[in-house]
This record gives sequence, structure tokens and C-alpha cells, in this order.
Amino acid sequence: MYAIVLAQQSSSTSEFGSAYYFITYILFFAVIILTALPGVQIRLQMYWASMDIERGLTRVKRVLDSTVSKTKQILEKNGASNSDEITRKFSDMFTIDPVNVEPTDIISRMRLLLRSTEDKIKQVINVSIPTIDPMNRSKIQVSAEIVNTVNIIYKVIRHYLLLGRKLQNYYLLLQLQMIVPMLVRMAETYEKALDVFLQGVPVGDSLGPLVASRFLMNVSEKWSPSREMIAGTTVYEGRRLVILKAEGPMATVGTPGEAVENVIGKLNGSVSRIITVDAAAKLEGEETGEIAEGTGVAMGDPGPEKIAIERVAVKYNIPIDAVIVKMSMEEAITAMPQKVYEAADKVVEMIKRMIMERTKPGDTIILVGVGNTVGVAQ
Repeated sequence: MYAIVLAQQSSSTSEFGSAYYFITYILFFAVIILTALPGVQIRLQMYWASMDIERGLTRVKRVLDSTVSKTKQILEKNGASNSDEITRKFSDMFTIDPVNVEPTDIISRMRLLLRSTEDKIKQVINVSIPTIDPMNRSKIQVSAEIVNTVNIIYKVIRHYLLLGRKLQNYYLLLQLQMIVPMLVRMAETYEKALDVFLQGVPVGDSLGPLVASRFLMNVSEKWSPSREMIAGTTVYEGRRLVILKAEGPMATVGTPGEAVENVIGKLNGSVSRIITVDAAAKLEGEETGEIAEGTGVAMGDPGPEKIAIERVAVKYNIPIDAVIVKMSMEEAITAMPQKVYEAADKVVEMIKRMIMERTKPGDTIILVGVGNTVGVAQ
């Protein structure tokens, strides 16, 4: 009797196992057939792409919340009672590009719009905190720019994600999925940069002002040739050297183009050479701190400052030399790497050699240290 029961149980188990494997095989082949269909396959890919983009968007949102919180903190620390309102203004502020269909005088119009934006940010800060000092004001200005940039990154990613889902556009989502990691990395770099600027620490982009400060150290008499710029004159091996940099240690790039224009105008064009020094984005595979020499204005400017130097140089037929120190975008806006700091002294020696080789005693040379002068005094 017991043997018969065991035989029946064994038979039932065998039948159950056979049915289970049969159903599994059916489901397996059904999934293969379904995923082979173009419509189903694309929908699955859209789903995974959307999920991937959403993860990146969440990371950007965290960065945005962090930068907004830090901006509110520095505003409240300096006595602002309406930090929420001010931060909201900063995050949504925008500048409309000038009309470029008719390019006549586009540089002057661009200069006006860019400076109007800077003045507007300063005005918002001064109205809210009338007693604020220039150093803390510059920190809030940088915070405003970073919050604004991260907010734009967040909104753009969100816009195309929602648009891709709304239109069921796989290719739009696929392209967005490819670039989101770069945008996330950019946003996280700005978050690190904000901490550095709030501490007043020199960044990689401070390389140009740091080189200029090496020449300005022993200059007792300095003046301001243009907005937020400092100039000084020294003599090197019989040559007159006019050094220009943004006014430090505030976080500003100043107006180097206008400064060069004003100095050359004051000298009636009697300038033998212009030397510009700046940080430059390196290519993958290049080493941080590499120094390169070239021709032209070394300046990452939207246009107005750079063209001002080019125009005045053309007017008086003045050669322009460029010296750059290479670094990544992250290194340019975060704490200055040791290799970049060490490169500054090498650049100083290179400039001295250029002056000796390309000018003669009695000549006047203008040296421009281009970049954000945060943490670099004169």
C-alpha cells in the first residue's frame, strides 16, 4: 500500500515538473518573440533610457538644492532677510543674446548686455545687504552664477525628458541619455567650485592673475585702468613693463580688454608687444600644467574683451603673444592643482625670456594676466 502511494506521488511530481517546464518554455519563447517585434523593443529601450535619464536628473536636482542652500546661507550670514526671494531671482535670471542677423556693432551691444547683467546682480545684492563689503559681494555673485547655471542644466534635462516621453520619441531620449552623464559631471563640478569660491581659495583659472602678481609684488604705485582691473609699471632689463590683472582677492575676471585699450591709448600706441597669459582647457591625454606658447589673445571671453585687444593691436600694429597653461574644466574652476601652481613660476621665466628675445631696451610691453583672480591679491 505504501509503495503504491509513493508511486502516485512520484507520478504527480513528475507531471507537475513537466507542466512547469512546459510553461517556462512557452513564456521564454513568448518573450523572445515579443522583444523581437520592433514596437515592443523600442518601448523597452525607451523605458530604460528614461530611467537612466531620471537617475541623472535626480543627481542634478540634488546639486541644485545644495547650491541653492549654500547661497541662502551666505546671504543670511551677511544679513539678508529675504534669501529665498533673492536666490529665486538668481536662479531664473537670463540674458538675451543681441541680434546677430545684422552684425553691425554686435560687440558693443553684447558688452552692454553682459555688464547690465553683472550690474543687475550687484544691485539685487546691494539693495538687500546695503553694508556688504566687496569681497563677500563677489562671493554671492559667483554663487548666483553657479545657481543659475545648474538650474538651467536641470531644466533643460527635464524639458527634453518630458518632451521625449510625450512624443514617444526614442531618438530624442537616446541622444539625451548619451549626454546626461556629461551634464551631471558638469553640475557636480560647479557644486565643488562653489565651495572653493566661498572659501576664497585660488582656482585653476587664477593662473593668469597669479603670474601677473609675481611681477606686481614689488610695484608700489598701482592704479585702475578700467572696471575691476589693477595696473602697475615696472622696469625689466631696460624695458618698461605694464602689468594688468583683475582686482583681487575678489572673485572677478575684470575687464582686461578695456584695460589694455585704455593703457595703449594713454601711451599713444607706443607699445612694442602685448603678452597674454591664461589657463586653457587641455585635451584628453595632455598633462595638467603643460605650458604652450602661441600667437593671439589668450582669453576665454564671449567676445567684447578679447576683440578690444585685437582691435587696438591692429590699430597700432602691435604683435600679440599668448602663453597658456593646460588643465581640465574641473581643475579650472576648483582649487588650483599643485602642478598649475608650479607652472606659474615657469611661465614667469618664459615671459622674461620672451621679453629679452623679442624686444629691445626702451620698449614698452603690456603683460595681461587673464582669469578669475579669486584669492590672488596684487
